Amino acid sequence: MKVFVIGAGVAGLAFASFAEGLDLTVIDSNDQAGRKLLASGNGRCNFTNLNFSPSYYQGGNPDFPKYALEKFTNEDLIKYFSDLGIDSTHLPSGRCYPATMAAKTVRDILYISAKENAKFVFNEKIVGIDLKKKLIVSDRNKYKYDILVLASGGITLPNSGSDGLILDILKDRQQVTSLTYAITNYKTKEKLSKKTKGTRIRAKASLLVRGKLIKESTDDVIFQSYGLSGTAILDLSNQISISLSKKEDPLVLIDFFPTYGSKDLEKRIRFLLNTYPKRSIYEVLFGLVNDRLIDDILIKARIDVNKRADDLSDRDMAMLIKILKEMRFHIKDINDKTNAQVTIGGIDTRFVDDKTMESKKYKDLYFCGEILDVSGSCGGYNIQWAFSSAKVACEKIRSINV
Repeated sequence: MKVFVIGAGVAGLAFASFAEGLDLTVIDSNDQAGRKLLASGNGRCNFTNLNFSPSYYQGGNPDFPKYALEKFTNEDLIKYFSDLGIDSTHLPSGRCYPATMAAKTVRDILYISAKENAKFVFNEKIVGIDLKKKLIVSDRNKYKYDILVLASGGITLPNSGSDGLILDILKDRQQVTSLTYAITNYKTKEKLSKKTKGTRIRAKASLLVRGKLIKESTDDVIFQSYGLSGTAILDLSNQISISLSKKEDPLVLIDFFPTYGSKDLEKRIRFLLNTYPKRSIYEVLFGLVNDRLIDDILIKARIDVNKRADDLSDRDMAMLIKILKEMRFHIKDINDKTNAQVTIGGIDTRFVDDKTMESKKYKDLYFCGEILDVSGSCGGYNIQWAFSSAKVACEKIRSINV
């Protein structure tokens, strides 16, 4: 029984590493396996998370990923990596990495393991798939298969080979949902001054859509010339991108002092005002806020930067606290689609068996990883999904092969 996998990214490598005993060939348009994996986690490969549940995943069918994620959990993946020879470590946030903190470690060991079970064919671009004749057509060859596994990714990081071509080939035969980009940075309608560019702070970012709080994240926020980036923004990214695609005008609020309530923050600032009445408000804030941001904060609060502490009115204080606790940024667009890490959308999971990843429309056609309409939050959840979906698909195919 000839099994072919299209895509040698993380899902394809995961499948091949599980595929002992199969007559397996993996085809990829790149000259090497796992190019996108090398870029994951800023080159460190955040492969799963200690904080783990299906609630970290989005898609048109929210219940779809549950079975696979319960069948092959974060603990299973950590143990599997250990068995392969990849020791792991984790951050206080729960994000798990190889102990080497190098994505190349994961890619190389996965590829070594996968090669023991599969033949790899590189530099071949798929130009057609005949699902009835079970025929794959590349720009160099034709291949007959018994079972086909599509692990070709979505539309993100196209230079890694994840260019959406397979989704285009399939769209008339297997329903594909609308696609957009996530785990990325955003342009905002509100702009700060040039001197704030690249300023990084730890803050709470809250996403509101039509006045409703959708999600919060406390982590790094980076102010850019185009808008917002940083880990806290990446944590909100899936929901921001979905909201943008629906033209819902998503709003992000930045809280510069997440450990202070508004009253406690006012008390702290008033103490400094009373202690140093002759200093300017700029000088009073100097020890509380990154100095590259103070001018913009005061401009938004409509307070003169040279105003003396003892001249600050109650109205000034109220505006200052509001800006420090809820600086508003309306999200206008994705900043750079070519650097987005995850696809929102994909193969419509209503037409895929959640326990096997097999198409309900075409027998012997399977999917795993990002090609499906399942997107995880930032934090290792998408690599986890690649392994969980590959595991259940491979188990089903191996049971047929017995």
